[in-house]
Amino acid sequence: MPTSALNPAPEVSMATPQHPAFGSSALRQRRSSHSSHSSHSSHSSYAARHPDRVPPKAASPNRAFLAVIGILVLVLLQTFAGLWLFVKGFLLTRHELLGANNCTRPADSAWTLPAPPAAFDDAALLKWAETLDPQTGMGECRLKPTHSKAVVIVIDALRYDFIAPPPPAGSVSDRVEDAWKPNPHYHSVLTLPAQLTAQHGSPVHAKRPGPAGFLAHFAADPPTTTLQRLKGLTAGTLPTFFEAGANFGSAGTGVGRVHEDTWIAQLRASILAQRGADARAGLVFAGDDTWATVLPGLFDNDTMWTYDSFNVEDLDTVDRGVESRLLPFLQPQHADRKAGVHDHWRLLVGHTLGVDHVGHRFGASHEKMATKLGEMQRFVQNVTDAMDDDTLLVVLGDHGMDEHGDHGGDGELEVGAGIWMYAKSGFGYTARGGKMDAAEYISTPELEALLPSRIAFSPLPSPPYGAHRSIQQIDVVPTLALLLGVGVPYSNLGSVVPELFAHPDTLLRALRIMATQMRTYLAAYAAQSPDLAAFRSELDARWLAAVRADAELAAALHGRAAQADVETLWRKAAQAYHAFNRVSLVSARSVWAQFDQVRIGLGLLVLVLGLASAWVLRSGARTGLIGRLDADTADGDVMVERASSGAEELGRVVYAAVRTPALVGAATGAAAATATQLVLAGLANLTLLDGLLAGSAVGSQLGLLLSASGANLRRSIRTRESDSVAVPTTTRVLDAAGWIVLLLHAGSFASNSLLIFEDRFVLLASAVLLLLRGAFAVGAASTQRQQVRLGLMAVVALLLVRAASMPRVCREEQAAHCTSTFFAGTAALNSPYVMVASYAAAFALPRVVAWFLAQSRSYVGVAPMFFTWALRPALMLGAGYWVLDWAVALDAVQASGEAARVEWVKGWVAVLALGLPGVAGVFWVFAPLCLEIRREAAAEGEEKTKVTILGYSNSLGSSYVLLVGAVFAVLFLVTQPAGQLALAAVLVAALAAVELGDAERDRVVLHRQRTETPAGAVHLSAAEIASLALLGYIGLFGTGHQATLASIQWRVAFLTSPTVSYPLSPVLVALNSFGAVSLLPPLLVVLAVVWNATPLPRGSGRKMATPSVMLHALLTLALYNALLLTTSAALAGTLFSRHLMLFKVWTPRFMLAATVALLAQAAAIAAALAGWHTANKVNTIFGTEFA
Repeated sequence: MPTSALNPAPEVSMATPQHPAFGSSALRQRRSSHSSHSSHSSHSSYAARHPDRVPPKAASPNRAFLAVIGILVLVLLQTFAGLWLFVKGFLLTRHELLGANNCTRPADSAWTLPAPPAAFDDAALLKWAETLDPQTGMGECRLKPTHSKAVVIVIDALRYDFIAPPPPAGSVSDRVEDAWKPNPHYHSVLTLPAQLTAQHGSPVHAKRPGPAGFLAHFAADPPTTTLQRLKGLTAGTLPTFFEAGANFGSAGTGVGRVHEDTWIAQLRASILAQRGADARAGLVFAGDDTWATVLPGLFDNDTMWTYDSFNVEDLDTVDRGVESRLLPFLQPQHADRKAGVHDHWRLLVGHTLGVDHVGHRFGASHEKMATKLGEMQRFVQNVTDAMDDDTLLVVLGDHGMDEHGDHGGDGELEVGAGIWMYAKSGFGYTARGGKMDAAEYISTPELEALLPSRIAFSPLPSPPYGAHRSIQQIDVVPTLALLLGVGVPYSNLGSVVPELFAHPDTLLRALRIMATQMRTYLAAYAAQSPDLAAFRSELDARWLAAVRADAELAAALHGRAAQADVETLWRKAAQAYHAFNRVSLVSARSVWAQFDQVRIGLGLLVLVLGLASAWVLRSGARTGLIGRLDADTADGDVMVERASSGAEELGRVVYAAVRTPALVGAATGAAAATATQLVLAGLANLTLLDGLLAGSAVGSQLGLLLSASGANLRRSIRTRESDSVAVPTTTRVLDAAGWIVLLLHAGSFASNSLLIFEDRFVLLASAVLLLLRGAFAVGAASTQRQQVRLGLMAVVALLLVRAASMPRVCREEQAAHCTSTFFAGTAALNSPYVMVASYAAAFALPRVVAWFLAQSRSYVGVAPMFFTWALRPALMLGAGYWVLDWAVALDAVQASGEAARVEWVKGWVAVLALGLPGVAGVFWVFAPLCLEIRREAAAEGEEKTKVTILGYSNSLGSSYVLLVGAVFAVLFLVTQPAGQLALAAVLVAALAAVELGDAERDRVVLHRQRTETPAGAVHLSAAEIASLALLGYIGLFGTGHQATLASIQWRVAFLTSPTVSYPLSPVLVALNSFGAVSLLPPLLVVLAVVWNATPLPRGSGRKMATPSVMLHALLTLALYNALLLTTSAALAGTLFSRHLMLFKVWTPRFMLAATVALLAQAAAIAAALAGWHTANKVNTIFGTEFA
């Protein structure tokens, strides 16, 4: 705000003694060290002689701000306690059973069903079923292997349409509007799987032993992150949503390790049982180092080569390593083949990463994708050429990718991987009719409704493709186990691929083995958890139906029935066992996360009480809380019951209110947790730490709420009545509007559709608040100049908010109602035009911020130097990094041989762009205030020379905005160019909103002057704080994010290094994902508090209420975030806990709310610390006191 009657620039006359608070620099007098010392002595003598003329030393603001920090820490700890309890109850990992399938019975190719039971009643059938169990009877646990060796090639992010056969020529509509055109970057590039499958036919149609292939859509279970998919591919288990966070685990940490049985463990055990425990198993691995995390110790140590999996900039190293390590095992004439090393292998596993990294780096529709898929074509060709008849080849994707190369969620393109299984010796003869499809043979209409065997896939045309053969990703586990002649993993929930078990008798035996093991696992799981209790009757009925069909087949076989009848019963039994397997899988999926209702309830209780406590603390910051405080009397200091005045006293009242209840609560919680372990089985999982956190949090909250009742409540009512007179009607309306927006934002979480389009709601709500604030500001302005200025501020803020929301990444559910604009086209590339605009914004933004400072004549002192030599270079380096990132991938740069040098320069640019704001932050700590002393010659007839202190009226705000700029520069670097433009728009809009807020507070001051209302602290309205919070969310969405895992921009983890570096890489990803919504709002709120808050000079006899105003504002922001968190937690953990979209919509939004609540509260503490430091500077220079 410009200097005005409310914010005057002080004038100091040269004829009057200079106040020592201004220091010798005020008069710019040049003295020797001696004269300076003499001056100091002279001043001391003067003070001693005239104590009435020299104001006493100003009181330090430390105690007041320390109380602010303490209260904010209390709120953070209570929020953390509530989240700890809720998350442990809601986002549990799936209960792991550590049993293993102890399959010791050898395979018997002549095995047949035992004699049927004498009677076919339920009891007799279940008794007869025990004879089919390999542990209790004579049943099978393995089949004779079709192949003794296997090669498994995992092509990371291999989407189904990357290997699917193209539509036949002339089968696609000729109409232009209907025509489907293949994407030249990934369609018909990796063609070998489709070619060999078409050439040799599927195994179910084989007339004689010979090459056979099977190609299908490979449906992955979300979350589609590599670590979780490898668990499914090896153990056949279902993941939980929360396990996605383990993807940042590393080998040796134990994070993400599979503790359950796997087909690789079964194969290793089978080999070592024959060769001896000390022998080499012949299990070889090369590729993604995630395998070392998931399956440590299963591959032979001397034939396991791992490569860094997170370096998305490196497209070739892992792929080259896989080829060079595996091909010597297959090619007898390979130059690197060594006797004793490359002989006698049983399993080769290779995991390439180039396709995935191209997707992350450039998107799917990029020429480098065609290059990489071509390389995979040659690699697979080399494998097929070299493999012998006794080898089974499996080429598969662990997950797919969307058009931007992202994955992690459950979108069609993310879960749509591809699989190809191939053997030169085929998979045996078939006894089915040539027209009988294998999937159709074992399926029924009911099962097709549950898990269809054929699905549509949008990247491929329909017609001619009505549907594509699809299998569940975990189906590969029992399939590989049985084809290799080993037991099915204990916890497997997948089913066999029927096409690979050609004969109906072999297929039935495979389904029976699988169903028996699955029933064993489900029975053990039911003994550990009640999750499946609701499905027990249905599963029992399905099992009994399968056993009955099997008994009927046994009766037919032993009764020498006609072959046609036997074949009919073969199919009936196969359908029954398949139905049991599939219904079991669907049932388990519906309860894939078990909820601990006790922890969920305790967590919600702490979060709800935390809302009430934060409200009480916020009210205390505004009006004070009644407690026992000292009072000066004639008899000395005594303790009396009175309302706190200022932040320091509020801190003492709060400490007294929560100290004892927190300790008592902690002791009670610990005792309760210990007792429940011994007495109440339902609460047996409540640990001692849970009890301590719950008890101390609830105790402190109840202590605070009880102390705030009674007299405090009555006083609060009276204060609200007086406030209605102390503030104008427009301020009350703005307060109400702010709370209404907050309630609507939280309430929108109850609607699936509104939650999906949260980005549009945030834009609308922000625009409405800014429009309302602008209209009130213009209407209340006292001059035409103010009307024009404030009106322009509001319009500029509205336009910038709209501009900041233009860069957008659409989530899958928004479908046709959204167009992604964050990247250039469909690829994950940044537009050159956007990069040019970002570079221009980086150059201009410091000047725009300087303009806001110039309005209060605060762009003086160190400010010009800071903006010119720190902020602008940091921003331009941040924009330049992404220009280099774009340039290094150009064909011209690659062909010139300068790519490595450009990469090196890019890395150092990122280091400098991070280092410069760090240096600027250190400079800010020790820098003086943004002040300048300006002399003005005396007017004619005057003897005194005037000295004006420029920047005085906004000395708090001008200093603080330098820190905001340094933090903003870091966020600018970690954001891609379109997001950089959005962040720049958000920052300028926020400064305009802060100016509107300053005008709103001026209006309150003028209202009090007109109504002769007693002066008091002027607090930020709820609308102003809500506007800043919503700007944070606009920044979140404008930087290319949504409340989905797929929108995480992993590539920023490699800004400063080509490999993952801890802890910097996760920090960079966190800043990119949450910086705009977690760091900026608290900083902007504190900036709004100190903006144009004119310091009260030494000797004024008054104290500034800045600490209390700051605490009130930050607690209002905390309430905003806490209400969103509590609402999302309550809806996800209770009302929608069994909703179909729980893990797709509500769980990611809860995780976002939880992260934002914690990070924003931590940032609020840091922002308050920075405000404290700024206040100390003002206290030192001007002698301003704070309370």
